[in-house]
Amino acid sequence: MTERTSDERGTTIKSVETALDVIEVLEKREQAGVTELADALGRSKSTIYHYVNTLEQRNYLEKEGGKYRLSLRFLALGGFVREREALYRHGKDDVDRLADTTSELVRLIVEDDHQGLTVYQAAGDNVTDPHTHVGTTDSLYCTAAGKAFLAELPEQQREAYFEETALEPRTEHTITDLDELRAEIADVEETGVALDDQECYEGIRCVATPVCCNHELLGAISVSGPVDRISDDRFRTKLPNELWNVAGVVEINTTYSRWESSID
Repeated sequence: MTERTSDERGTTIKSVETALDVIEVLEKREQAGVTELADALGRSKSTIYHYVNTLEQRNYLEKEGGKYRLSLRFLALGGFVREREALYRHGKDDVDRLADTTSELVRLIVEDDHQGLTVYQAAGDNVTDPHTHVGTTDSLYCTAAGKAFLAELPEQQREAYFEETALEPRTEHTITDLDELRAEIADVEETGVALDDQECYEGIRCVATPVCCNHELLGAISVSGPVDRISDDRFRTKLPNELWNVAGVVEINTTYSRWESSID
């Protein structure tokens, strides 16, 4: 009989939860043996063995030297999921061009479970060690893209997010006062551009603007770089103007593509 658990989100299947727990541990640790996985999950080694053996047989795990790691099957699945994102399909080429013109790190970010998730990024010539990668997730309240998302939310949804989110400092510059954050979100609503002045990553400034299509939020485009390259004028004027232009192009291309699909 299948073991099930239940919470406010509904009934879940315990065995599926455990399999996903194994995958998530391996995502964080890169590789691990049965004993290490059993200790991390509080399960017996014999139980964990059955899970990793099944995942290996289905080609979701690889085994080498007694340790397991995620297989490239996840890369194929991730690519399939990413291709469904309109922001990626219609924004990738423009992100590449913006990275070339700014010489900085440019990202496409979508909202996923109250986090900002990087679905694509391009590094300009000045970028030698990107502080993020595809798949990076960051909190909404302390990132430029996250503030752009919050500014697009209906007020009731935004306040619900604030109620369930602790504004914990990521750096000494993180805004942890809710009234101050509300005021900044109001500025984003008015200007259409969001700023992160070392609030998420020490020494990194980031500018972002939301991308919408027919009032639907697709995600955000951001440009980030170190403080010594992102001067105040560039931070508050030049980069926002470049982002507005790119976001406008992506919005037009997305709208046209959807219109074209509707008449086929």
